Amino acid sequence: LFRVWWNANFFSGYDPKLALLAEVVEKQNKPGHVREKVVFQGKKGMKVPALLHMPEGEGPFPCLVLLYGIGQDMDFADEIAEAYVQAGYALFCPEQLGRGERKNEVPREGLKALTSFKDRLSSTVVEARRAVDYLSSRADIDSSNLTLWGVSLGAILGSSALAMEPRYRQGLLMWGGGDVTGMMTRNRLVRDNASRGQRFLAFLGAWFLAPAEPLLRIDQIAPRPLLFQNALQDEIIPRACTEAYYSKAGEPKEILWYDCGHEKGLSLELIQKIIQDQIAWLKRVGEGKQAT
Repeated sequence: LFRVWWNANFFSGYDPKLALLAEVVEKQNKPGHVREKVVFQGKKGMKVPALLHMPEGEGPFPCLVLLYGIGQDMDFADEIAEAYVQAGYALFCPEQLGRGERKNEVPREGLKALTSFKDRLSSTVVEARRAVDYLSSRADIDSSNLTLWGVSLGAILGSSALAMEPRYRQGLLMWGGGDVTGMMTRNRLVRDNASRGQRFLAFLGAWFLAPAEPLLRIDQIAPRPLLFQNALQDEIIPRACTEAYYSKAGEPKEILWYDCGHEKGLSLELIQKIIQDQIAWLKRVGEGKQAT
């Protein structure tokens, strides 16, 4: 009974009728580029800071919603926004619970750390949906052309967010995979370096977080197009997990492989290529020419 309740309530808390209470708290104008820091209400009583980068002008602009990886924060958007803005896209990045400005003042350990991580996962998916509510309220954003872009943990959670939120037109899933148990217990770092106790904790964590399993929902995203971007030498996501993830997704879909690890070998040149591949795919999809 606990498992049934846990699965049913893992991503609860989204309320489309909840007031956004949104405001722009900072604004910077650069040549051809506008950067805003905004705040909106995610779950009831929870304020979510976010960064919005846009091209200069009235718009409305197509927009990517970025769900970053486990160790990042919303400042990551500042590092990579320029290429999207130059291509005519806005980039919106909400701060995830427990990261950046929302980081816990006192580090948590043991079961408290696990429950805090669960809260981060569930809130990230709810807030990805609330991001659509917020962006739809803006005249300068084309709410009919929103892309969810998830990186690593953001790609894993992005599968659920895309399945639950039909207003996203397409998805970019970078460095993701399916089979949570496999990712947590059979990745190279755990397999080669973890003690028996650490392996048990990884298995326990996988059981605890099973409702976030991408394979449960990724097939529900179709017929909206998906681009998968994955690393050939990924030390975090086993190749079998990536292949299961891609295979379960419906059409149309495309996968691109890059000769690097999850973090190792990510040169500036390769990062620029990854971004340009995304932009080219988005423009192709926008013209109705997505690969299948």
